[in-house]
Amino acid sequence: MRIKNPFRSLARILLLRAPIEAQLIVTRRCNLSCGYCTEYDHVSELIPPEVLKDRIDALHRLHVANITLMGGEPLLHPQIADVVAHAASQAQVSITTNGFLLSEELIECLNDASLDNMQLSIDTLYPDGSGHIQKSIKSLAPTLERLRRLARFGVHVNVVLCESSKDQFMAFLRYLSKFGLFISVGLVHDNRGTVAISGSDYLDLWEHLFQKGRSISLVEYEYGKQLLRGQRPVWQCRAGARYLYVDEFGNAQFCSAQRGRLNKPILGYTREDIRRHSATYKGCEAGCSLFCGYRSSQVDNALPGMVIAMFRMLRRGRLSGCHYTSKRIRGMLRSPRGAAG
Repeated sequence: MRIKNPFRSLARILLLRAPIEAQLIVTRRCNLSCGYCTEYDHVSELIPPEVLKDRIDALHRLHVANITLMGGEPLLHPQIADVVAHAASQAQVSITTNGFLLSEELIECLNDASLDNMQLSIDTLYPDGSGHIQKSIKSLAPTLERLRRLARFGVHVNVVLCESSKDQFMAFLRYLSKFGLFISVGLVHDNRGTVAISGSDYLDLWEHLFQKGRSISLVEYEYGKQLLRGQRPVWQCRAGARYLYVDEFGNAQFCSAQRGRLNKPILGYTREDIRRHSATYKGCEAGCSLFCGYRSSQVDNALPGMVIAMFRMLRRGRLSGCHYTSKRIRGMLRSPRGAAG
């Protein structure tokens, strides 16, 4: 993960107590229909770029450290590079994408727009015949090759660990390790954000990722273990403060799974809103597996542990950017099955 201006980010987070991350929906449309996802449709209108820029300006006024552009599939927006450039003028910018639309031209446009990081959602080595999982290495190998050659932004892969992906998980990690890519893992949840898996099989995979794999974040390690053991640890979610989710209607929400509870227009969101929601328990913390909210909350909940985790990430290269540096991956891209071992 690249941090473009670490001193600015630290000042905002520690001195101004500003939001660490804001996720901004740029379109609800998606070119896929993965069975576990509740974040897309095929009918919503595209949000005009002028409207998105107004919402970004509101996030800039709140001194948000990182703005993540999301969907649906954000690359479906025809002005996405222009939106990235506007966000990058005063914040760090990331995109979460399934990668299917990443042409050479679009990668160069994102380079020029000063994109900092890209999270690629890929779940398995091979497509699931049922269509429940559609994002596989085999289908995205050409995209990885284009990114290796052209991207000047950091890249890492996010995997959703669920019943349909667990059998390929170990081989998937081995394959990604040969790319030099870091990985983040989400635990599949229900429509309220509560973890929907548990048991020794998943716990073993989780342990392997953090002990021998290339996890990009170490902050959620212990918490994820507790969830997979069936435990429901007590913690305070700082959503609405350290973490913001701005839906397609321009309303600030606590998170994607708790839409409708906060529902305040981001254009009118204030520092007082941040102070108030930082101080309140949300009541949905038990069993929550939305790690984006958990990680952001730990700055206030357990700052010493957060600092230790960040130091370990820095030492292991997690915070220096993810690059395709080895020429040997070119051959592997032509034969994912053989590389999986």
